Amino acid sequence: MQVLKKRGLSTAQVVFFASMVALDFGWGMVIKTALQLTAIHSVARLEMIVSVMLMVLTRLMLDRFGTLIAYELAWGLLAAVFMPAAGGEPGFLKLVPALTQGVVFDALFTLLRRPLPLGRAYVAVLVGGLIGPSAAMVVRTAMGMPWATATQFLFSISLVTSLAINGLGVWLALSVWKRINGLQAVAMLRTA
Repeated sequence: MQVLKKRGLSTAQVVFFASMVALDFGWGMVIKTALQLTAIHSVARLEMIVSVMLMVLTRLMLDRFGTLIAYELAWGLLAAVFMPAAGGEPGFLKLVPALTQGVVFDALFTLLRRPLPLGRAYVAVLVGGLIGPSAAMVVRTAMGMPWATATQFLFSISLVTSLAINGLGVWLALSVWKRINGLQAVAMLRTA
């Protein structure tokens, strides 16, 4: 968290950031465990709707480059320590797709700030939602997963469901943002 502090974030903003990452990670651990009992989790990661919403809200509150890179890396470190075998990439190899996705998210959020003030969330999350899983698949195939027809088919289904889930997560985040954007507490946290 010291890195965030040096970049000009107030203590309140660092606490908000850490709370959002912790909430996202905790939500994922509980819901992912429950959903793994169903077959739907192997096709669509439904818990990601809330995770995407939390991530987009964090970026809208702390609207600066580096927020989502730090968010993804913090989440990736938590996953590497507390769920080292989950997700396909073992341990700290989870940081490769997390960093890739975070850079794409932050770059597009920043580049599209003026031309698409709210639409940038859709573009950033949908493009990052394609590039991040692709980076994860590169890591898996580099570790020996065969790039067979079945793998390609399942990966394609995963990308399509990822687009739908990410789009729904962004819609949910923007719906919440419309309601909270004018609140005094939000304004104070954004300028703290």
